[in-house]
Amino acid sequence: MDLKKYIGIYDKVFPLKTLSIFLKYINTLDFEDAGVVGNNKQQFIRKDIRNTKSKSLSRHSSSMTEVHWQNLLIGTFAKTFNHYSQSFGSNENFVNDITDIQILKYKVGGFYKYHVDHCKQYPRTLSGIFLLNNDYEGGELSFRNLDKTGEENIPVEPNRMIVWPSNFLFPHTVKPVKKGTRYSVVAWGL
Repeated sequence: MDLKKYIGIYDKVFPLKTLSIFLKYINTLDFEDAGVVGNNKQQFIRKDIRNTKSKSLSRHSSSMTEVHWQNLLIGTFAKTFNHYSQSFGSNENFVNDITDIQILKYKVGGFYKYHVDHCKQYPRTLSGIFLLNNDYEGGELSFRNLDKTGEENIPVEPNRMIVWPSNFLFPHTVKPVKKGTRYSVVAWGL
C-alpha cells in the first residue's frame, strides 16, 4: 500500500495577511511544556520523547482574541478535513468533531519522536498539522514506512496544512530544529 497517497497537502490555507496577524498574535502567548499521553488521558512531560512548547486555545477563554482564533482554526481544520475525505470519493465526512487546537513552538533542539496520534484514551480519526513559518532549519515532519525501510519528509512551506489518518499506519516525527523557531498548529478529528 502506498501510504503517500493518504497524506494530504493543502497550501495557502490562510490569506497571507491573516497568517501574518496570527503569527504576531502567537508571539504574545505564554507556552508550556508539551506532554505525552499516559493512562487515563493524563499528560506527562517526557522531554526524551517530546521537547516542545504548546498552547491550547479554548472557546471558553476570557480573551475574545483567543476565542476568535480558536473558532477560525476549528473551521479551517474542519473544512480541510472535509476536503480530504471528499478527495477519496466520500460524500460523508470522516470526522464529526475537531478536538483540541494546539499551537506548538519548537525552539532549537525541539523535536517529537516517532508516534501515532490514535490511542485508547484519544480515539482520533484524522490528524492535521498547519505549518505557519519556514524561517528555521530542521523540524521536518516525516512519516516512516511500517517496515522502517524509509521515510517520507514533507517539504516545509509556510501556510501549509498536512492531513493524514491518525491510525497505526502513519507513525510520524518532527525532527530536531537546528536553527530558528518552528511554529505550527495541530488538531485532530474524531
